[in-house]
Amino acid sequence: MKKNKHIALRIFNLLLIINFIHLINAQDYNVQNLDLGKLRENVYAPFLRNGVLYFASDVKSNAFKSVKNQNGSNFFDIYFVPIEKADLKGKPKRLNNVINTTLNDGPLTFNIKDSSIYYTRSLNLNDDFSSLGIYKSTLSNDTFSNPVPFIYNNVNYNVGHPSINEAGDLLVFASDMPEGKGKSDLYFCTLNTNGIWNPPISVGDSVNSRFKESFPFLHKNQLYFCSDREGGYGGIDVYRSIYFKNKWTKPILLPEPINSPSNDFSIFLIDGIQEGYISTNRDGYSSDYILYFNVNHPRPDSYIEVEPNFCFEFKDEQFSDLKNVSFEWEFGDGTSLNGNNVNHCFDRLGSYNVSLHITDNYIDFTYKNLYVDTLEIKTDNLPYLDYKTVEGGLEFFVDFYSCDIPYDKHYWLVDGVVYYDDKLRFVNKVKELKYVTWSSSNPKNIIGIIKKL
Repeated sequence: MKKNKHIALRIFNLLLIINFIHLINAQDYNVQNLDLGKLRENVYAPFLRNGVLYFASDVKSNAFKSVKNQNGSNFFDIYFVPIEKADLKGKPKRLNNVINTTLNDGPLTFNIKDSSIYYTRSLNLNDDFSSLGIYKSTLSNDTFSNPVPFIYNNVNYNVGHPSINEAGDLLVFASDMPEGKGKSDLYFCTLNTNGIWNPPISVGDSVNSRFKESFPFLHKNQLYFCSDREGGYGGIDVYRSIYFKNKWTKPILLPEPINSPSNDFSIFLIDGIQEGYISTNRDGYSSDYILYFNVNHPRPDSYIEVEPNFCFEFKDEQFSDLKNVSFEWEFGDGTSLNGNNVNHCFDRLGSYNVSLHITDNYIDFTYKNLYVDTLEIKTDNLPYLDYKTVEGGLEFFVDFYSCDIPYDKHYWLVDGVVYYDDKLRFVNKVKELKYVTWSSSNPKNIIGIIKKL
């Protein structure tokens, strides 16, 4: 028997989870306040890039401005500081005057495709009551280019809070433009083949409400945003919607401590909902500040793609020269094939008894089990993500056939969302499936398995 090169298995569509159960609870999180401002200063809108945290703040700086906004507060500027999780590696610094102006600047988002930023800025620098718009600037050799206005800015209403997807071809923003559903709605633009943003389209009634939606953040196929709608924990809360069948699903309110009875907004995710930053004024603060959050459960340093060889070529050379004979291979999984050179793919890990029967067609007699061998399909002591077709989609589970280690703890990561179920059933495409498992007797022996789509 000879192994052939791995024959690609048929790729099934991964689907979005039907039931949102066993999600992360409040006790699963650690939260920590970042020391970025004084008690009277607002600090918000975190965005992490290459170990540097960018944020907006109204800290008073006589060297740059003395004007006040319509609320009697200082205008906002964009700042940055090196950081490792919640540990600041220096003092916050203000971006230079190419980006910051005498009026409002921030928040920002990075387009990782071309190292550009899109950020919110006052449109008219001679008017303290100016509407807000979006501007683009490209970072090159630690220098930002002169900002270019977004083509859909309008002096008659606000356009701001931009967020760009990983592919750099989808921009979501907030606006109070006329004919919206509420005080502020979310809109999106797609990038055409000429590199120009197509006209804005409303994210839709599934997300927008008669209240105020703002601070969008795109993460894989998910849209995180904040809203002051009814039914939340407090004044402003963070919600998640998922792209499904060319539209966004009904938003789900994120649990505590992501949300609280106070205002919580402008979330940034480092590793899905497992880790990130969020703006808030909880715990009795009158100003906004930034929290770092992460989950308590073990997390692997890296994820492994486990793809064992399920497909083989079967050919017998001892009897290949015989004439007027027929070959039949039995694979030990309930299937068989006729012929002396066949390919067969097994469904999953396991031990299979493979046998060959040859029939002499001249005398009509079958010689059973002329070849018998055991084929072991396993991994290198690693679990394997597997699936089966069920009504309504696919059900994913984990095959521990090859594992000698008693893994008894686990969780799933579906595009960064954590689930604790033993099996997951899907009805819509997702981008990435991860499975993390470890032994309760040895939590350091943790394995992360990934299945990319």
